[in-house]
Amino acid sequence: MKKKVYIIGGLRTPIGKTNGCLKDFLPEKLAAFIIKSLIHKYKLQRDSIEEIILGNAIGPGGNIARLSLLEADLPFNTVGTTIDFQCGSSLKAINLAGNLIRSGQRNIVLAGGVESTSLAPNKQYNPRDSRYKGKDVFFKRAQFSPCSIGDPDMIEGAENTAKYCNITRKAMDTWALQSHIRALEARNENKLEDIICSIQTDEKIIKDDENIRRNPSLKLMERTVPILGVHGTITAGNACSTNDGSALIIMASEEAVQKYNLHPEALWIDGESSGVDPNLFPLGAIAASKKLLKLYDFNIDDMDFIEINEAFAVKVLAFLKYFNYPEHRVNIFGGALAYGHPYGASGGIIMIHLLEALKYNNKKRGMATLGVAGGLGESAIIERCD
Repeated sequence: MKKKVYIIGGLRTPIGKTNGCLKDFLPEKLAAFIIKSLIHKYKLQRDSIEEIILGNAIGPGGNIARLSLLEADLPFNTVGTTIDFQCGSSLKAINLAGNLIRSGQRNIVLAGGVESTSLAPNKQYNPRDSRYKGKDVFFKRAQFSPCSIGDPDMIEGAENTAKYCNITRKAMDTWALQSHIRALEARNENKLEDIICSIQTDEKIIKDDENIRRNPSLKLMERTVPILGVHGTITAGNACSTNDGSALIIMASEEAVQKYNLHPEALWIDGESSGVDPNLFPLGAIAASKKLLKLYDFNIDDMDFIEINEAFAVKVLAFLKYFNYPEHRVNIFGGALAYGHPYGASGGIIMIHLLEALKYNNKKRGMATLGVAGGLGESAIIERCD
């Protein structure tokens, strides 16, 4: 019999634009702030936390999870593990934490991710590497796939997917507008106030997600120029921005719940990964979700709500088209097109939003999923506790 894995709760920072409100915060400081906030809110004993697992995609390297937990004053014997699964990193971290607890190796793990695009280091290949282009030339992303297969930039992969799935620019612009409207409504009605931790600085309090447009309109979306030329469909309006932020959840075994008198919000049912053609990487969310649903003999309609990372509107629309899933049950508070995409933290953000969607609407089961650079997908299913 599989051991139960509980989600006690989760928190995130406000999401800042690149070079915006969080531009001066080291990523380990952001993660440490959320770790401390979780300990305070859920009255955790510091020495009960056995491991911190963090996703991070574009930091300076090293083990940022270990650095973050030490910044948070956790004991030296606390394990820190960092995962680079690109924009699926923090959901991968959550799924790994779930399996560690299910196997009996851990009882309490904090899992999620952190990203600072504002402080991303310049990276350069070694002069002996064939990809080296000169001492003043830096690369923005690592190679994800052999050139013989195709190693498209994210925008190229999104364009390929729009063409492959016959998804129009108008449909993408319309979805992006809806994302902003939903996010604006969620903020105006304080629907996410319980999971966003305000950050106090010497000058101000940072409490709002910086990226949400105050007056979104379809006309504004339609004016944006295609990024890859006049025949393209992907624009700055239907693609996400780059951002800073951190998000973590607390995961615990049944033994830990009883021992520390914790009050779980949900059960982590399971998670799955899958691979697809790197040239069509947005389809990774479909592949991972299919695999996970089949594992438990679920139908897509068994999911009351779904959170899909909106790196591009086409990713969500391809998912909806494949599964014929009702759009009013996806990203009900808006998605990354509105909030932004702090790569390594985005899986944690959508998981926390999923928890809130289920709680807010008194529903039972949901799924979080992402399509990932290089042709990967990551999904997880949770169920609210009664």
